[in-house]
Amino acid sequence: MESSHTKDPVYSFNGDDDDDDDVDGIPTLIDDVLKPTTSIASKPSFAREEAKSEKGIVSNTEDAKAVFTIDGEGFDVILSEEKGKILWSPMSASGRKKSGRKLSGMLRGRRPSLAEKSTEDGVAMKYLFGVQVRRKPTTNNEKGLCQGIVLSMLERKHENFLREKTIFMEHPSEELCTTWEERIMAYIKSAHQRPQTVKLFFQPYAGAKTGRTMFQRTIYPLFQSAGISVDASEIVHSEYVKQAIAHLNFEDYDCIVCMGGDGTVSQVVDALMNRSQKEKGVDIKTGASAAAAPVPLGIIPTGRTNHVAFSLMGGIDPVTAALHIIYGHYQPVDVCSIITPEKTCRWGFNSQYGFAGQVLTYLKRYKSLGSKRVDASIIKALTKAKLRAYECEIEYIPAENQRKGEQIPCTTGCPICMEASKYGNVTDFSTDTVQELDPLNQSFTSNTSSVIDLPQDSPWKIVKGKYMNVGLFAIPGRTKMAPQGHSKYTHLSDGTVDLILVKETERKEFVRHLRRHSNSKNQNDFPFIEVVKAKEVRFRPRYPTGWNYNDHDFSEIKYQMEREGSQMQNQESMEVINDLERANSISTLDISDEDDDDDSDTEDKEPKPQMLGPQYRRTFTEIEVERRRKIARKKEEKQKAREESKMLSVWNIDNQPFKTLELDIKVHHGLLAICACGVSPHTEYEDVRATCLS
Repeated sequence: MESSHTKDPVYSFNGDDDDDDDVDGIPTLIDDVLKPTTSIASKPSFAREEAKSEKGIVSNTEDAKAVFTIDGEGFDVILSEEKGKILWSPMSASGRKKSGRKLSGMLRGRRPSLAEKSTEDGVAMKYLFGVQVRRKPTTNNEKGLCQGIVLSMLERKHENFLREKTIFMEHPSEELCTTWEERIMAYIKSAHQRPQTVKLFFQPYAGAKTGRTMFQRTIYPLFQSAGISVDASEIVHSEYVKQAIAHLNFEDYDCIVCMGGDGTVSQVVDALMNRSQKEKGVDIKTGASAAAAPVPLGIIPTGRTNHVAFSLMGGIDPVTAALHIIYGHYQPVDVCSIITPEKTCRWGFNSQYGFAGQVLTYLKRYKSLGSKRVDASIIKALTKAKLRAYECEIEYIPAENQRKGEQIPCTTGCPICMEASKYGNVTDFSTDTVQELDPLNQSFTSNTSSVIDLPQDSPWKIVKGKYMNVGLFAIPGRTKMAPQGHSKYTHLSDGTVDLILVKETERKEFVRHLRRHSNSKNQNDFPFIEVVKAKEVRFRPRYPTGWNYNDHDFSEIKYQMEREGSQMQNQESMEVINDLERANSISTLDISDEDDDDDSDTEDKEPKPQMLGPQYRRTFTEIEVERRRKIARKKEEKQKAREESKMLSVWNIDNQPFKTLELDIKVHHGLLAICACGVSPHTEYEDVRATCLS
């Protein structure tokens, strides 16, 4: 017979279940109103494929029946793999009459929840993620004395928070409990595409430095109850993640998990995406289309800000993040490639230049303040001596659909992200349409101009000016100080980034803009703020025209020699062009190697020895003059450094400092799958009071 359970989507917003009706009443992760009807078929499967029929799971085994004790009362329990349920009913008539009494023994040590009514008659096995035999340690038996089986499932604690729910069914038979455990676990593994083996990188010193204790007492027991094999590695130095992922065999793992703060997430994402490009032979620096990550990424937040996990889950609860990984809830996310002038590539989600970069530089200075260092850094950056605008030149390719009138936040089952995933990227502008000058090409004659202009239909737009902050957001960037995000209407997977340009304005107006991050008002609704949806951005800092500084490394003789050399090279190129015009053929050109032979003969000659006179001895006056010049030069260099610090800032890439200023940033649509299901549309936000801005 066929089961009512349908095949789970491989890569969807709502995880495992696509049933339209919740007959068992178990609280699900996704609201039925916003549940998507189709999955993203363009993404690969990240979990092991199990043998399934086209319509569902076919079971030929008979129903198992036994008597278990639940909350001190006897129940007839039926394990029906055909229906995919575990049903129970009280044995005594008095138990049936006690309708007001709940099965309080199902939630050991926890307060009763609204989901208890759903487990009065049974539970659907599709909601379970683990089953274990509970044993009592004894001296005679190594395994211990069998007490029963424990069913593990989840329930909703809040709109965006989940917790584990356990149901304990007592029975003394070791053979019976082991058989039930094997059958239930086999059904769970065959009915769902969930990870079975994970590679976990955890940073024990992130945030409150409780990562090791939390992993041992909370996270690892959850994975163990779900039957997931965990290969855990502690991050011991800054290059550890990069080296480990470079030699990792992705076929051995169903998911890569990082446990830490924003720095840990940035390291894992950077190493994972670079390894993916290397395996596919993609050179992202040349403008080629990037390759997607072969395995999904799980994030267990234990840091201070955790803006990536907050943006995808609506909170920073480690248990909720672990349950998303266990159930295999995958959310596609846009990732940005960041290329420097040295052609080095790194990956990230959000990037900011200006005020946000200055705040990040002051965090190390106030590290001793603990949790108050963020407020102290913001106050320092807002002082009149530090708050300033920066000269920038920004080139960008605008997206086709700007959606200026729409202000729709990204939530679970977002229609904008689903529409973008359906059609994908239509156009990929990766290279400039600039023709290179070739002096041997006959089309470039002496009558033509040497200046080559960009074509009129170039997709690039250029803006120049003074900006107090430049932000590029691929995700909303939610934090405790900005619960709705630094960019409230940025979507997770629409193939664009929000380019937010905060122009030069008064200090009080800029503070008003910052205060709106902590309330429900639109922080970008100001005349000095411009928001553009872009696909690719090029950023270049600008220096003032009047720069009063003596360059001691400048040599007039060297400059004149380089200038004459360039003029001679241009003259030779023009002679070649004139010869082509006169002869209209390359056969009349003198291409003999006589001059080369003469040059080789001169090179073979030994240099003549130079006669050296007596060594000149400097006077004390000359030594003193040179010493004073060195002192003056050091003062000028310090003055130059101070002036440059006022004119330039640093990049804040995912709350990590990045000192290279000239960057080329390009967004890639849905390259990475992260274990999450988005923010609930019913989330209620409360205004946060920022003490540093009051």
